[in-house]
Amino acid sequence: MQKKQPKKASELLMPLPLHIVDLEGAFRLHNGTTISFAPEFKEIAELAQQQLQCNLGGEDVFLKKTDTLPREGYTLKVTKNQVVIAASQSEGAFHGFMTLRQMALANDNIIPCCKIEDEPLYSWRGFMLDCSRHFFSPAFIKKLIDAAALHHLNRFHWHLTDDQGWRFPIDGYPNLETIGSKRAELQYSGQTTYGGFYQEEEIKEIVAYAKQRQVVVIPEIETPGHASALLASYPHLGCTEGPYAVQDRWGIFEDVLCAGNDEVLEFLKAAIATLARLFPGPYIHIGGDECPHAQWERCPKCQSRMQKNNLHSEKELQAWMTTQVAKIVEDEGKQPIGWDEVLEGSETLGLPESLIVMSWRGTEGGRKASELGHQIIMSPNTAGCYFDYKHLDSIEEPGNLGVTTLQDTALFNPCPVDLDEASQKMVLGGQGNLWTEKIVYSKHAEYMLFPRLSILAERLWNPQEMSSILSRRNSLEKKLSALDFDCFKGNSN
Repeated sequence: MQKKQPKKASELLMPLPLHIVDLEGAFRLHNGTTISFAPEFKEIAELAQQQLQCNLGGEDVFLKKTDTLPREGYTLKVTKNQVVIAASQSEGAFHGFMTLRQMALANDNIIPCCKIEDEPLYSWRGFMLDCSRHFFSPAFIKKLIDAAALHHLNRFHWHLTDDQGWRFPIDGYPNLETIGSKRAELQYSGQTTYGGFYQEEEIKEIVAYAKQRQVVVIPEIETPGHASALLASYPHLGCTEGPYAVQDRWGIFEDVLCAGNDEVLEFLKAAIATLARLFPGPYIHIGGDECPHAQWERCPKCQSRMQKNNLHSEKELQAWMTTQVAKIVEDEGKQPIGWDEVLEGSETLGLPESLIVMSWRGTEGGRKASELGHQIIMSPNTAGCYFDYKHLDSIEEPGNLGVTTLQDTALFNPCPVDLDEASQKMVLGGQGNLWTEKIVYSKHAEYMLFPRLSILAERLWNPQEMSSILSRRNSLEKKLSALDFDCFKGNSN
C-alpha cells in the first residue's frame, strides 16, 4: 500500500498566505509545548495558550516583535524544533497565530514546516449578522467571531434594529425592551411572542471578546426606515399617531421616522451616544436603506421641514436627514456608514465627506460614492456576498429567494475592474451579509455562512481561483468541524 503523503502547509490554509514556501518535516504541538512572547503580544500569547493548550514560558513557539512589517502583516517560520511568528503590531501577530491555529485544527496538531510572509489586500474584511429578524445568543455571536477571526476577518457589522425587533437599551427609553424587543408569533396557535434583548453587560462582553481577536464591532441602527419596532415603542416619533406594531411579517413598511419632528433627532442623539459608549470602535452604521416616502408626502411637519430648508423632493429630505444623523455620529467622535440609498437626493445637497457608503444593490452605488469622494465597502447582493440566499438553485435548499453559489463568492472582486485608479483607492474592502428573516436557529445560520464566508475571507485577503479553493475544501471542513460548525458540503456551482 502506498504511504499517505503528509499534508503541506499550503494545502491547509484559507486564506492562502501571500507568500508561502512548503518545506520538509513538521513541528508537533502537544501539551508540553511552550510559548514565549514580546511584552507587546502578551494578550495574544495568553489566547494562544488557551486555544492551543500550551504553556507560557520556553521558546517552542515564539511571538517576536519587529518594526519592519505592515500593521496587519506577519511572517511565520516553522521548523521541526520551533515556530517563530514575527509582527510589528498586535494585528499582525494575531493573524500569524491564527495561521498556526488553522494548521493545528486541520492537521491534528501537526504543523508542516514552512516559511510564510503575509499581509492582506484589503483593510475591511467583514461579516454582518442580522439579530433583529431573529435573535441570536451572545454565546453564538462569540462562536461566530472566533470562526471569522480564524479566517483573518476583522469587522463584525451587528444589525441591531429593524421593523421586527429592537435589541439594545437606551437610558430613559424603557419601552424599547418592554415593547420594541417583542413581536407576535403567528405561526403557532395561541397568543405567543418572539423576542430578545442584549443587556449592556452582554454587549460589552461581546465587544471585548471581539477586540481580543482583533475584530472591530460596528453597531447598526436603522434610520429613517425599517423603524416599526421603534415606532411601536414611541409612537410620537412617527408621522401619524399610529397605531404601530412590531412587525411579524417581512418586507418594507410605509411607517418611518418623521423627518420633520425634532424629537426624532433628540432620540437619535441619545441612541447614538449609547452606541458610542458601548462600542469603542471608530464606526457607527446609520442604515438608510429601503425608506418609503409616502408618509412624508402627507405629513405637515415633513412638508414644513422641506419648505424651510428649500428641499425640492422627499429624496432630498432623506439626504437632509442623513446629513443630520451623520453629524450626530461625527459629534460622538465616530465615522458614519450608510447603505447606498443614502446617496439618493444628495446630488445637490451633498453629504458629509466622512460618510462611508456600503454598496449592496450591486456595485453601482459604490461606483457613484467613490466618484463623490466617499470611501466604500462592497457588499453586493448580485455578486456573492448575500449568504441568506440559497447555496444552489434547488427546491431542496433553504434560504431566501436568490442564489449565491460558492463559485459566485469565489469570483467576488471588491474593486470592479472598470473603476478608475482614484476610485479604486476609495475601496476599503468588502463583507458578507446574513439577513435572518428565514433563519431561526444558529445551526441554520452556520450552514448558510460556511464555507461561503471562508471563501469571501480569501477574496479579501489574497484572492485565489476556484480550483485552488476546492483543493483545500476538505481541510477547511475539518477545521470547521473541529470548531463545531455545520457547513454546506454540496456542489460549488
